[in-house]
Amino acid sequence: MSVRGDLRVGETLRGSLRKKRRSYTVMGRVVLKRRDQGSRRFVKREQWRLIDDEGKELWLEIRRDTNKVVLHEPVPVQPAIDPLTLEVGWSRKLRVRGRPCTVEVTNVRRAEIDHETGAIDHSQGALTATTCAELRVVEAQGSISTMVVDAHRLHTREIYSETGLSSSKQYKVFGRPVTRPWWIPGFVRRLWRWFPAAISGASRSDWAPVFWIVLMFVVLVLAELIDDDEGFFPSGGGVPFRNRSVYGGGGGGVGK
Repeated sequence: MSVRGDLRVGETLRGSLRKKRRSYTVMGRVVLKRRDQGSRRFVKREQWRLIDDEGKELWLEIRRDTNKVVLHEPVPVQPAIDPLTLEVGWSRKLRVRGRPCTVEVTNVRRAEIDHETGAIDHSQGALTATTCAELRVVEAQGSISTMVVDAHRLHTREIYSETGLSSSKQYKVFGRPVTRPWWIPGFVRRLWRWFPAAISGASRSDWAPVFWIVLMFVVLVLAELIDDDEGFFPSGGGVPFRNRSVYGGGGGGVGK
């Protein structure tokens, strides 16, 4: 079952990353589209641009074809890498995080930019396509990691580390899951998260008081429907009104 990103531009996420409390503001989204060589069908990936409370840019990638969620964190590299010039097998000695490393290109993908939402900065102006290269980074002591470099991102002197996020890790890093099944509209999931918060009083939304007003109105209407003897609301003068026949109940005479 394919997933979609369950985020909104402008919202703030709060969680913990590497034992440190952090908050992230969702700045924008890029949807990339490319044709799969095996099935010949189009596959899409969402890349959400986040800014943390220290002003650092991160990217959250949601891979619709594999249902994987990957956090991309910037890593300084010297000298800079131009992804448009990279090919599979390209290898260089570079300094990554200030340490000497061997960087090798293992895959190069080219994709169309299907659409963008929010604040997405491109260093070379508006783009219709981008190139992403996967890198194998080997440090001097032998440790190996996988990183990526993407042409559409703003910083040319940074590559990005990859951290896979399971559902439990999404709760830890962002405070909640960041994906939804494709068949559930985004507003339904947002309402589902807001509803228990409004009940508990934890929601800071301006709509929380409206929820309680609507709830009280529904309770009053239900009480009126249930109490069909006298009614919940008096019909005047504070005295409950009840229709009475003009005929007496026991003697059969005319009522006065």
